[in-house]
Amino acid sequence: MSDQLLSEAHRFLDWARDEGADLNGADESVWFVQGVLESMSRDTEEPPSLRGIKCLAYSVYLAELLAATCRDVRMVIDGDGLAVEEVLAGREGGATQFVLSWVLGCLEDPQADNVVFKFAGALKDFGENERAGRLYAQLESYNDLR
Repeated sequence: MSDQLLSEAHRFLDWARDEGADLNGADESVWFVQGVLESMSRDTEEPPSLRGIKCLAYSVYLAELLAATCRDVRMVIDGDGLAVEEVLAGREGGATQFVLSWVLGCLEDPQADNVVFKFAGALKDFGENERAGRLYAQLESYNDLR
């Protein structure tokens, strides 16, 4: 994958943080990403190039968060040149999470494809059961309020 695309994703994330985005590397920051994706799902007038970089950036953020906080997990971007096919978080010989697919699914149906739920499932797959349990409990409280 082009280092240029990864660099562009990081530039977008840096800009978002400078604008006040809650992308601080904590598990709870996944709620911020969910909120952004819900907003994006309603705003279909956004230019496709901006929408594409946002999807890539938030996918990279989530995959890098998993890689940074789960033992032996790596972030991989699968694609050719400037065409990204998938952003993955995985462990060699173990579980693999298709993070870009989470993000794109959430744009289609934010409730059915909730990235907080998917992230919690990934934590569980990577052996982070306590962290996963905290997010599942937050989801339960969130759903009770809806």
